[in-house]
Amino acid sequence: MNKVRVLHILREMELGGIQTLLINIYKNIDREKVQFDFLLNSKGVYDEEITKMGGKIYYMPHITEVGCFKYSKNLNNFFKNYPEYKIIHTHFSHLSGLIVKIAYQNNIPVIISHAHTNSVSDKGLRKIYKNYLKKKISKYATDFIACSKASADYLFDDKSKNAVILKNGIDVEKFKFNNEDRKKIRKKYDINDNCLIIGHIGRLDEIKNQLFLVQMLPEVLKQQPNSKLLLIGDGPSKKEIELEIEKNNLKSNVLLLEGQNDVGKYYSAMDYFVFPSIYEGFGISLLEAQTNGLPCFASSYVPKEANVTGEVKYISLDKSKEYWAKTILKSSRKRYDKSKDIIEKGYDIKKVANYLERLYLEKNIN
Repeated sequence: MNKVRVLHILREMELGGIQTLLINIYKNIDREKVQFDFLLNSKGVYDEEITKMGGKIYYMPHITEVGCFKYSKNLNNFFKNYPEYKIIHTHFSHLSGLIVKIAYQNNIPVIISHAHTNSVSDKGLRKIYKNYLKKKISKYATDFIACSKASADYLFDDKSKNAVILKNGIDVEKFKFNNEDRKKIRKKYDINDNCLIIGHIGRLDEIKNQLFLVQMLPEVLKQQPNSKLLLIGDGPSKKEIELEIEKNNLKSNVLLLEGQNDVGKYYSAMDYFVFPSIYEGFGISLLEAQTNGLPCFASSYVPKEANVTGEVKYISLDKSKEYWAKTILKSSRKRYDKSKDIIEKGYDIKKVANYLERLYLEKNIN
């Protein structure tokens, strides 16, 4: 049997939820049968790992850099120059509408659109244009995958009933609580044993709403002075977050770290995990935090499917920051091993990779 090569299309392979899911699937898929290649807009931390596993990477400027006409022309030329790709798998949201249309025009037989979000923050003309693009997805894609029903309903409209819900699998062993990791991380950053750490891991972006956590911290400190906020990630909101920290004299109480390759260890150093997204397709880091046994809190915009253990507490963003702080701090800090629950409910990365592998092979396009 000829090896199936799948072209994944997304912005970059940086440390983020979608990217981490993809790289973990790639590690666990049978690469003698299925090989992943990537069409990206910029370089990322996973690029070297991809090439070591036999993947090819192509780079093309994003639509925001060159405009719609040039982007469409570049993508059309790419598909003409690389006709060997019979399966494309796009991970953009609305932009997928343009991608799948051009793929269809180039007679690509298997065009997969993967929904990772369940809303949009744009207004006015941008929102109208994105809704226009969204309609192209259901018209031109051949297959639909989503991380949750809410994401499928949002991005695929009437085709959502045809969508496969692919669970956001993780390597469960990497995220189990480890007391030695807790001690090491805290020692590394000179954090004493009695210090309470509220943590969050994710791309620093408006939709992830980390600014809310920084603004909540003074309320936490009023009730629990020996506390810190641990934020791990990078992204467009970083400067705004840094300014907010400085404005409120919180430098000594906030640890703002770039993405970590051994991020699993950092969950063990935390006492609470808070996920205040403005909108969210699923939330892989929330799943990782549950696996670690952390008490977890999420905004009401996070899909209920993400509450895999049944113990995530949801709080409306309409509630005050004081209310959030009080709700979090009055909760028990006791941990319970939830790794078995995660595996039993199908979120183990090996099961997810095997499912996707079979899906690609069943297309039988060689």
